[in-house]
Amino acid sequence: MRNYVAGVLTAGILLGALRWADLALWTDLDTGLVTAGPVWARYLALALAAGLALLAGGLPGASAAAVERPRTRGAALALSLPAFAAGALYLIQGGLDLLGGTGPAGAVHGALGVLCALWLECLGQRWLLAGVRSQRRSASAPPPAWLGVLGSLVFAWDVLASFMTNGSSWHRTIPTSAVWQQLAALLLLGALLRAVCLPDAPNPKNLCRCGLLAWVLCLAWQLPRCVLLPAGPGDWGLAALGLLGGACALFCAQPGPLRRGNHAAG
Repeated sequence: MRNYVAGVLTAGILLGALRWADLALWTDLDTGLVTAGPVWARYLALALAAGLALLAGGLPGASAAAVERPRTRGAALALSLPAFAAGALYLIQGGLDLLGGTGPAGAVHGALGVLCALWLECLGQRWLLAGVRSQRRSASAPPPAWLGVLGSLVFAWDVLASFMTNGSSWHRTIPTSAVWQQLAALLLLGALLRAVCLPDAPNPKNLCRCGLLAWVLCLAWQLPRCVLLPAGPGDWGLAALGLLGGACALFCAQPGPLRRGNHAAG
């Protein structure tokens, strides 16, 4: 399974390179409109990459043990650093929304962004402590599940807001694809909530699928837009979540402790 996951991660990098060229050469950055080539080809490439991520993530052999509790310092850093980065960026974005004075909707969005930041910081702290503690010590208690639920609501809010307010042409690929990016982030945080807070009932295939989907949509598709166009902390935070999703998928593709023990016994 690791080879398939690595293949999807590589395909995401190629998609990001194509997206970069598309925005730089064949998109009017002032209006966001496509200037050359069929617009459906962009969505087809994105759909193919997302479909590949879903297929590869559903293959047998996934394990959520390394995500629920990292066993090495390297694994702990690979998971905690993107979580800390995303949490810091969403905290800044939430603060800007709260101070922006855009009305009740902006205040609610800002408060949800702050809750999302707190949830990501709790995840990062748990992973970091799990990696530096001795294997003989019991794991610390997971962060409260209610915080994970509330922390995920900012993306549900963004999905609904995109459907209600996005009246632009589908020739503007950035706002049209934004709803799918927010949905991918929502699915990733939901899968992480189950893996970390409900370790007795994990769904490693779902976590791997959601991680790869976030890698494709939230990082590969988003990063060129952040670099080439004005981007706020929340835009960069979405890219950090995509990086976290890729790390989760990579560790899900590794055999869990029980499977390694069975293999050794055989």
